Amino acid sequence: MLARIPRLLTLTAIAISALTLGGCASVERAGTNLAIKKVFEERITPEVMKLGDVDMVCSFSYVNAPLITAMRSFHGEPELMETVMLSAGGVCSDAQAVTEELRYLRASREKRPDDAQDARIAQKRLLALTAQRQYTAFLRMKTRLEAKYSFKYGSSKQNCPDFDRDFDEFVYLMGTISGLQAMQNDIAAQQSVGVPTDIAPLADTALTCLNNAKWWGVPEAARATVWSIIPGAGQGRDIKGTFEKSMTLGEAKGVRLAHVMAAMAAQSSDDIATVKEVIKRFANVQNFTPSKDYQLIDAIAQEQMQNISDRLWTQNAGTRTPLASLGKFWDDKVGGDVNADEFLK
Repeated sequence: MLARIPRLLTLTAIAISALTLGGCASVERAGTNLAIKKVFEERITPEVMKLGDVDMVCSFSYVNAPLITAMRSFHGEPELMETVMLSAGGVCSDAQAVTEELRYLRASREKRPDDAQDARIAQKRLLALTAQRQYTAFLRMKTRLEAKYSFKYGSSKQNCPDFDRDFDEFVYLMGTISGLQAMQNDIAAQQSVGVPTDIAPLADTALTCLNNAKWWGVPEAARATVWSIIPGAGQGRDIKGTFEKSMTLGEAKGVRLAHVMAAMAAQSSDDIATVKEVIKRFANVQNFTPSKDYQLIDAIAQEQMQNISDRLWTQNAGTRTPLASLGKFWDDKVGGDVNADEFLK
């Protein structure tokens, strides 16, 4: 690791030198893109993906997203890194929205209408912010990769980019998922952002360009989510089987993001039994080892599954999921009797 530092410093110095040469946009562009590619995309991002601390990465994205965006003023092309940062920022504000939703649920249970209304307003504001970040992430990905690979996003299964880097492929996946999430969050925020709903069918086609096994079963799980939310799209599709296959891949590859998609799809149709079943499966994978290179993605999946569990617990027991109890529920029975009190000690 120490051996890399001089090289990183050299690359950064070259970029800074280029940026200080006024009057030459091509020199500025070359230096800026060198810094973006060699420092941020190829060195920093892979190390960040190995982290398991979502809160720390939230802080990282908040601090560095404006810096990445500012590189456009030096004629750089920061869109792919913007997609990464904005997608992470969307995860963070979405978690804040869940906190407000839980506050709303508790206030409703306790018949405190003013607090409930205030929490709901705060939740919708955060959902709108999340949708804006996610939609921008989607647009940045789409614009840059269409220009780089000369293809039309989501136009047909035969019109796919010929990726020359795993990073570009990863951004394609993350940007697509962000687009789908933006659409759903904007609907929940009373369409205050104006995210177009045609993202869903475009994403359904676009995701066929990715190797499902390589990317932890997520592309097909995301497609199954689209089939679940668009009326008529699931006709003739094996949605349950697709989720099953994708979750199995995720468990083997060390990234359980497909489980979150399966739970959310079940939640959207009020299939609480399936939601609980998926949460239990997520929490009880035998001999599970998170991906070394993408531990952050599994950590995000863990947080999102915890949020889904917290929502169910708060609706039914008035509290979040008790500590170290993901996969357990307030109505679990021990010896034939409900044993919820044990959870709430």
